[in-house]
Amino acid sequence: MKNSVVPSRITEAREACALSMGDLAEKIGVTRQSISKYERGIISPSLDVLQSISFSLCFPVDFFYKEETSTMTGTSPLFFRSRSNISKKVKNACKYQMKWVSETRRQLERFVEFIEHSPLAIDADYEDLQGKDIEELALSIRQDWGLGDSPIGDLIGILENQGLIIAQFPHDGFCSFNGIDAYSSWYGGIPYIIYDHVQKSAVRTRFSILHELGHLVLHSSISEEDAIKKEVVDFADMQADRFAAAFLLPATSFPKDIRGTSLTHLELVKKKWGAAMSTMIRRCETLDLLTENQIEYLKRQMTIKRYWHKEPLDDLLQIDPPEMLRDAVYLLVDNHILTRDAFFDLCALPPKELQCICSLPDDFFDDHLRKQKPVLKVVKSGTDL
Repeated sequence: MKNSVVPSRITEAREACALSMGDLAEKIGVTRQSISKYERGIISPSLDVLQSISFSLCFPVDFFYKEETSTMTGTSPLFFRSRSNISKKVKNACKYQMKWVSETRRQLERFVEFIEHSPLAIDADYEDLQGKDIEELALSIRQDWGLGDSPIGDLIGILENQGLIIAQFPHDGFCSFNGIDAYSSWYGGIPYIIYDHVQKSAVRTRFSILHELGHLVLHSSISEEDAIKKEVVDFADMQADRFAAAFLLPATSFPKDIRGTSLTHLELVKKKWGAAMSTMIRRCETLDLLTENQIEYLKRQMTIKRYWHKEPLDDLLQIDPPEMLRDAVYLLVDNHILTRDAFFDLCALPPKELQCICSLPDDFFDDHLRKQKPVLKVVKSGTDL
C-alpha cells in the first residue's frame, strides 16, 4: 500500500455506489468542492474525513491507498445482456466491477498459475459475418473444446477450463443492476464474464453467459466509441444471440429431438438441453424445423400458459457457480500461503464484493469483520479501595 491517498480511488468508490459528488458531500458533511479537490488530488482528505468516506461508501480504508492499476492493453468495451437501457451511472459501476475482478485475479496470480485461455477472438470483421458463419464458428469452438454437438452440462466449468474468468455480481452491493443479466469484456487480454446469479432461471443464465461468450468471440474489435452507438449495439446483440443459440442448440444435433409440437414435448427437450422453451421455439424458427403455423401455435400456447416469464422446470434446473477464483483462494489459505485476513487486506475491497467475486461463503471473512473487544483484567478488588 502507498502512504498517501490515491485520489482516483475516491472517484472509483463513489461512482461504484452511483453517487454524485454532491451526494457524497452531503453524506459526510463537507462541500462538493472539497470532494472535487480530493478526487483531483489538489488536497488530501484528513484521516477523519477519509474514515467518513470509508464508512459512507462501505469500502475499507486501505482501498483508498491501493495503488492504481496501469491502463490495460488488450481491453475491450463492456457488452451487456440486458432487458432495458442501462444508465451511464450503472455502466460506470459495472466497469469498476470488471476492474475489481481483474485486480483480484492479478493478486491471486502472484501465487497461483491460472489456465491460459483458449484462442477465442476472430480476425474476421463482425459486420461481414452471416448467420451461417456464426453457426459454423459456434460449432467449430465446440469441436475444439471437445464438446462435440451433445448437450452441455456444467457450462461455467467448461468455460473456466478454457481459461475464461467467470464471476457473479452482488445484489446487496452499492448499485442497482436490475435488468442486467450479464456483461463481458476483454480486460488486459483476459476474457471476463460477470453474471447475475439471483432471481434468474438456470436456463436464462446459461443463455446469457453464452451470449457474452459470443461478444468475446465476435466483437473484440469494436471500439469504445462505436460500442455506444445503438445500431452497433443492436447488431452485435443479434449476432451474440445467434451465437448463443448455435452453441447451446447445435444445428447438427438439436433438430433430431424436435419430434412434436406440444409444450409438453418441449418441456422434455428442455430438460435434456438445458435451454428455455422460448429459446427452443426461436431456434426452431431460425432453422426452419417447424412451419409458420406450428411456430405461431406454440407461441400462443406459451402466452395462454403464461410461460414467457416463468416456465416449467425453472425452479428445478440449477447452474453450478464459478470455482476458479474460489479454488485459488482456498489453495492459498489451506496451504498457509495467505491467511483469510491477509487476502482481504491484499485485495482491499468490501467483503461482500470480494465474496461475490470469488464465490466465497457468506461467513468467509467473519473473523476479520467481527468486532474485536479489548481484553480487560481486574487489578484491584473492592476490598482494596
